Amino acid sequence: MKSWLYPLWVIIDVLVLIATMALWITAPEYLTLNIGLSIFAVTLGMALAFARLETLKVFMSSAYFKKALYHSVNGILVLSIMGLLNYLGNKNYKEFDVTTEKRNSLTEQSEKVLEMVKAPLKMTVYAKREEWPGILNLLKLYEAQSNQIKLEAIDTDLRPDLVKSKGITQNGTIEISYRDEQTMFTVSDELSVTNALLKALRDEEITLYFTTGHQEAACTNQTPEGISLLCDKLKAQNYTIKELNLTRTKEVPADARAVFIAGPTSSFLNSEVAQLKKFVDAGGSLFLSLAPAFKPELYDNLIDLSAHFGLELGQDIVIDRLSTVQGAEATIPIVNDYEASHPITAGFTQRTIFPLSASVNTLEGNDSAQLLAFTSSFPGSWAETDLKGVTEGRAEYDEKTDAKGPIGLLGIGENTNTTKASRFVLLGSSSFLFNAYQAQSGNTILFLNAVSWLVNDEGIISFNRPGLEEPPVILSGQHLQMIFVISILLVPIVFFGAAIFVYRRRRIL
Repeated sequence: MKSWLYPLWVIIDVLVLIATMALWITAPEYLTLNIGLSIFAVTLGMALAFARLETLKVFMSSAYFKKALYHSVNGILVLSIMGLLNYLGNKNYKEFDVTTEKRNSLTEQSEKVLEMVKAPLKMTVYAKREEWPGILNLLKLYEAQSNQIKLEAIDTDLRPDLVKSKGITQNGTIEISYRDEQTMFTVSDELSVTNALLKALRDEEITLYFTTGHQEAACTNQTPEGISLLCDKLKAQNYTIKELNLTRTKEVPADARAVFIAGPTSSFLNSEVAQLKKFVDAGGSLFLSLAPAFKPELYDNLIDLSAHFGLELGQDIVIDRLSTVQGAEATIPIVNDYEASHPITAGFTQRTIFPLSASVNTLEGNDSAQLLAFTSSFPGSWAETDLKGVTEGRAEYDEKTDAKGPIGLLGIGENTNTTKASRFVLLGSSSFLFNAYQAQSGNTILFLNAVSWLVNDEGIISFNRPGLEEPPVILSGQHLQMIFVISILLVPIVFFGAAIFVYRRRRIL
């Protein structure tokens, strides 16, 4: 064998050994490949040792070998200690998120949901191997918060049989196994994972009814004037959505946890309101969203119902001149001021939009009622009682009839005098719920917060994450391959080659 071939084979064997150890650590699921490389590396090493057996014996009896062995043992001990510390660190995981926006840790709401995990829960990821890091980095945050959660990743390219048997059609699908029940979902962000956990953990079905028959905004309506986006969010949190026509029933169905009235444009019959009153007296909850009453008699019986919870809808329309500074009309208040002491709005900082809104007020003598969202202060905003003037394009503050800002736009109340405590949400803008106002505002989050409180659900209260200010770095498959070749193959070969060159150079000198 030529003199330069033997060192080359030694380098190859060392590289194969390093690659084999790396694969056993990072990709143990490639069992056949790992075993094959291990056998190849060991066999090649034995062959190289046998080829230079006499030289090896002389080298092993030299003082240089003893010195090298001494340092090698010390190195192995140091690595072993580091490995032990790393193992203990993984078993006793603790991290500190020093980013100002806490992007590298879970929200308090996710942590609250994780407290509900009382039995072993397994999350299995079905995705291509190159998609694992982003998904597993997120899921490991959940695993670190609860010792009940275990993770597993399945490469869909290696196990197409398992993917087919599970009925999985999309990479990034996660299967949650909890108490002999399985739940499938597709991961996109923290909210999607927490929603799926909540769905798997909830041991009861929560049914929400949306009234029909009065031209209300419908869950089936996907136009800008519909509320399909909000209904889809509710379904994602495992709420069951049903329609309710009170003219065809004698009472609200027994499985109803809450009833939603989303912007009716025609009056409710007294018999319908009587059913709703009976429902809330029995402990049911009600979400009432109304537009300004240009016809005062339109909502009279519904407004009477809200009085039982200490709330009142004003016969006015809210004007907010500061909204014009932000590019909106004065009749579309943009809200940034919330009641910090209530669970619905505690820590909530996103802006919300209340188009064509009437004022919401609390009645004297009822301490359970509370206002949660407010317009700017006067003279920026006020409640305009001259509705006819607004329709004609003029609105001026009248100190005799108009109320100064800040004006309440969202109110809540509780009635504890019934057989079972009921809850009530009054929203002075039906357009607040429309699809057109969900994408660029915090309306969706505020609505979901209100629903969670309304049904007394241990679910998700606001994910108040600010948006990314800088664009993410997107790497193509070619970029990833280039990084792999340079960092894993090229750099080690260059360093080993340089080491051999220096070693041979020193021997010559």
